[in-house]
Amino acid sequence: MPKQHTKRPRPHKAVALAGKQRFLSVDFLRGLAVAGMILANNPGDYQYVYEQLTHAQWHGWTATDFIFPLFLFLVGVSLGLTVDREKAEYTPGFWPKALRRAVILFLLGLFENGFPDFNLESLRIPGVLQRIAVVYIIALWLHVRLDRRKILALIVVVLLGYWVALELVPVPGLGYPSLGPDKNLEGWLDQVLLRGHLWTQDRDWDPEGILSTFPAVTLALVGTLGGCWLKNSRGEGAERIFRYGILLLLIGRIWNEFLPINKMLCTSSFVTFVCGAGLLALAMGHRLLDRGFPRMWARPFLALGSNSLALYITSETFERILYVIHVQIGPGQSMDLHSFLFESLFGTVESREMASLLWSASILTLMLSLAWVLHARKIFIKL
Repeated sequence: MPKQHTKRPRPHKAVALAGKQRFLSVDFLRGLAVAGMILANNPGDYQYVYEQLTHAQWHGWTATDFIFPLFLFLVGVSLGLTVDREKAEYTPGFWPKALRRAVILFLLGLFENGFPDFNLESLRIPGVLQRIAVVYIIALWLHVRLDRRKILALIVVVLLGYWVALELVPVPGLGYPSLGPDKNLEGWLDQVLLRGHLWTQDRDWDPEGILSTFPAVTLALVGTLGGCWLKNSRGEGAERIFRYGILLLLIGRIWNEFLPINKMLCTSSFVTFVCGAGLLALAMGHRLLDRGFPRMWARPFLALGSNSLALYITSETFERILYVIHVQIGPGQSMDLHSFLFESLFGTVESREMASLLWSASILTLMLSLAWVLHARKIFIKL
């Protein structure tokens, strides 16, 4: 009797890789977040930038304020999807490998902050990569050690505790609680422990400072819950994640009336608001990308997401190199290569804000092209 061949159904939930499920939605959202970081961090002219491509001056929010926190949220999602908490402790070399990854990432952040001068006396110690490293290792440890109910309880305790600290604890030297940009508890602690090594020397706080690391960790912890729901829910995860996303958005918006949404301080209302947006994005991304829908439009961001940290570091280093190199424009006159190229390519654009955005888009296009080449050759740079 001839052997019958049956056509295998296409997987609709995720792509299977090496025995594991790879959720394209997470790669896409990670790539989208890094694209936003590149676009916001590399304007042609820092004096002329559209409002939504800059951070809110203090209270309130812009689109840019969501980008990096959403990346931290996605760090947690990846942990929830890829790390089996019951087997991690028994996997040989698991913790040394995780710690090595965090240390390398932290050192890369210090390199980024110091390049190209490397002035150790004023080297900024906090930073984007440093925060990712610290949040990653803490969230990983908690994810392995605690079950989901305990993680949820910890999230609530940290966010409420941070709210109480900001609102009720007097700022030393000021004598009363303050959420102002000049004096606040976050800034006071940064000055005590990191004076001279902050974001800029004329500020009293750092957007990736010490105290705000605690609520930043909860961003990743909510992400781990989202990743676990997505992995273990047998197709119902997107609906649950969507409902929780709406709920957290509403809570964050209401909380804003009592504790202002503030990215610089990473207030509890801001974290709740961002987590709501992250869960909604995860649910919609899962619907669009993990269930067999066409995804040609998503491929550039999938490629960027598969090498996200490497390409982010490349973009930051590339821009700084352009500022270091100088070209002669006349007798005894020189200009840094960044300004020279910007004026040559976009100096005639009528709107200075649009010219600045076109430069940012050019840098992003360059990074997307590099991401495409790496992805096509199956080169994935991991720490």
